Amino acid sequence: MNKDHWILKLIAAALALGAVVCAVTVYWDKLADLFYTVYDKIEERKANRAVDLSEYEDYDDALMEE
Repeated sequence: MNKDHWILKLIAAALALGAVVCAVTVYWDKLADLFYTVYDKIEERKANRAVDLSEYEDYDDALMEE
Protein backbone atom coordinates (compact mmCIF):
# COMPACT_ATOMS: atom_id res chain seq x y z
CA MET A 1 0.00 0.00 0.00
CA ASN A 2 2.80 2.41 0.88
CA LYS A 3 4.55 1.69 -2.42
CA ASP A 4 1.34 2.38 -4.35
CA HIS A 5 0.93 5.72 -2.60
CA TRP A 6 4.48 6.75 -3.56
CA ILE A 7 3.91 5.74 -7.20
CA LEU A 8 0.67 7.75 -7.35
CA LYS A 9 2.47 10.81 -5.97
CA LEU A 10 5.18 10.41 -8.61
CA ILE A 11 2.57 10.15 -11.38
CA ALA A 12 0.73 13.23 -10.05
CA ALA A 13 3.97 15.23 -9.98
CA ALA A 14 4.79 14.18 -13.55
CA LEU A 15 1.31 15.19 -14.75
CA ALA A 16 1.56 18.54 -12.97
CA LEU A 17 4.95 19.19 -14.56
CA GLY A 18 3.51 18.28 -17.96
CA ALA A 19 0.64 20.71 -17.44
CA VAL A 20 3.07 23.52 -16.60
CA VAL A 21 5.16 22.76 -19.70
CA CYS A 22 2.04 22.78 -21.88
CA ALA A 23 0.82 26.07 -20.40
CA VAL A 24 4.19 27.74 -20.98
CA THR A 25 4.26 26.44 -24.55
CA VAL A 26 0.75 27.67 -25.32
CA TYR A 27 1.24 31.11 -23.81
CA TRP A 28 4.89 31.63 -24.81
CA ASP A 29 4.21 34.69 -26.97
CA LYS A 30 2.17 36.38 -24.24
CA LEU A 31 4.81 35.56 -21.63
CA ALA A 32 7.54 36.99 -23.86
CA ASP A 33 5.50 40.18 -24.43
CA LEU A 34 4.98 40.52 -20.68
CA PHE A 35 8.69 40.03 -20.03
CA TYR A 36 9.74 42.64 -22.58
CA THR A 37 7.10 45.12 -21.37
CA VAL A 38 8.37 44.83 -17.80
CA TYR A 39 11.99 45.03 -19.00
CA ASP A 40 11.26 48.19 -21.02
CA LYS A 41 9.53 49.84 -18.05
CA ILE A 42 12.51 49.04 -15.81
CA GLU A 43 14.94 50.48 -18.37
CA GLU A 44 12.76 53.59 -18.73
CA ARG A 45 12.78 54.14 -14.96
CA LYS A 46 16.56 53.71 -14.87
CA ALA A 47 16.90 56.29 -17.64
CA ASN A 48 14.64 58.72 -15.78
CA ARG A 49 16.75 58.37 -12.64
CA ALA A 50 19.89 59.48 -14.46
CA VAL A 51 21.11 62.95 -13.57
CA ASP A 52 19.82 65.58 -15.94
CA LEU A 53 22.81 67.87 -16.52
CA SER A 54 20.67 70.59 -18.09
CA GLU A 55 19.42 71.35 -14.60
CA TYR A 56 22.89 72.67 -13.67
CA GLU A 57 23.52 74.76 -16.80
CA ASP A 58 22.42 78.02 -15.14
CA TYR A 59 25.22 77.89 -12.56
CA ASP A 60 28.46 79.79 -13.21
CA ASP A 61 31.27 77.24 -12.90
CA ALA A 62 33.90 80.00 -12.65
CA LEU A 63 32.37 81.25 -9.40
CA MET A 64 32.24 77.75 -7.95
CA GLU A 65 35.93 77.10 -8.63
CA GLU A 66 37.13 80.13 -6.65
